[in-house]
Amino acid sequence: MNEYAKGILELSKESITEYVTASRCLTSKPCFLLQVIVDPTDAGAVTQNYLINGETSAMEILVGLASQYTHTTHIGHFPVYFNKGLYVEKGANTDALTVQYLIA
Repeated sequence: MNEYAKGILELSKESITEYVTASRCLTSKPCFLLQVIVDPTDAGAVTQNYLINGETSAMEILVGLASQYTHTTHIGHFPVYFNKGLYVEKGANTDALTVQYLIA
């Protein structure tokens, strides 16, 4: 295995992965969003979920995930930095979101 692959696996081991079934703050500490997957209730209906920079839903939205007929994912080339924490706002037609993040 090459060094790049080893680094990716180490990053994954250091990260936190949570299955979020209700809107809530995941961390009040700065963090990097690595991945998010939306589990819709009905794939034929629209889903809308938000990842917010802070501890409450009143803070700045950094990532909006909307979809229809698919499982929405965010797997970016680079992590998204949340400098005030990470709050997940679970919208209608969403059973849960799987969120992987790394505390900065």
